[in-house]
Amino acid sequence: MERLSSFRFPSLPALALYAATLLSEAPVIFMRMLTVLVVVVLWRLVKGDSLGGAESFVDLALIPTGWSILALITPVGGGWWWRQNMGGREPSERERIAYQDALELLHHRGGEPLVLPSEWFVIDSPQPDAAVCGSALMLSRGLLEGEYVAAVLAHELGHLASSDGRLTAALNRLIIHPPPRAEREEGQGRDLVIVGGDRALLTMTFFGGLLWLARSAVAFAKGGFALKLLAPAWGSYWREREYAADLYAGALGQAEELADFLEVHALIHDHPVPFIWLSEHSHPPTELRVDRLRRAAHAELSGEAASLEAPLPGEPQVPAP
Repeated sequence: MERLSSFRFPSLPALALYAATLLSEAPVIFMRMLTVLVVVVLWRLVKGDSLGGAESFVDLALIPTGWSILALITPVGGGWWWRQNMGGREPSERERIAYQDALELLHHRGGEPLVLPSEWFVIDSPQPDAAVCGSALMLSRGLLEGEYVAAVLAHELGHLASSDGRLTAALNRLIIHPPPRAEREEGQGRDLVIVGGDRALLTMTFFGGLLWLARSAVAFAKGGFALKLLAPAWGSYWREREYAADLYAGALGQAEELADFLEVHALIHDHPVPFIWLSEHSHPPTELRVDRLRRAAHAELSGEAASLEAPLPGEPQVPAP
């Protein structure tokens, strides 16, 4: 199946919001520079080397910011790291068949070449789930085992056909995500941390206070300050993008099926969100999404019915009796 380019530059409002996010991350960038400088100085002191030129390493702190900006231009490199963090794996043969069958259905319904992911992977979760980051696509095992693969895939292709995937990758790269720790089975071992003693150290000793400051500085340097600061703006933006992806799925003939999926698998998880317009909540209420999808499906059926009743070009109209 032909794959179209998924490059879509973000709209001006999205670019302005991203630029505001970069500017708001200035304190984080400064803390990263300071952290890099402190680490280099301590390392050279331990080795007994001269401290001259230590400031030249400060530019390393700009790597996450540059890596984020690069995501808006090219998806290179982001899919692999995202897959590792998600615990993704290669799809099995039957999962590939389910994926290809869904693509064939969407291609047949849409009638045009689809914007496909550069790579896709599976996570071993029994819950139906899917997501896009950059030009990579994640599907859960539970989704591929169900009956709504085409509907959910159509929604995710809507994100791929726009700048949503690239913008998601750009925002994710502003935060330094440490490699996830492997989960251990119960009884395999315990961390050698005495919580009570650690708290006493933090509150009663000078060195404990320094340790707390160091931990806080490292946590702040990981990033995310700007996303918290601009959470209401980003939440509003992503809620509208969910509606847009639903509309794209409807254009591929999946409005009714996607509404069914949301009613069965998403509606039960909805809960009240006080002052949602001030929150970072990225998805609109499922009931409203279902309502829009049902109306889109009804409009599509009405249009088809009207076209069937309309006379063909050149065919004489027969007056109603």
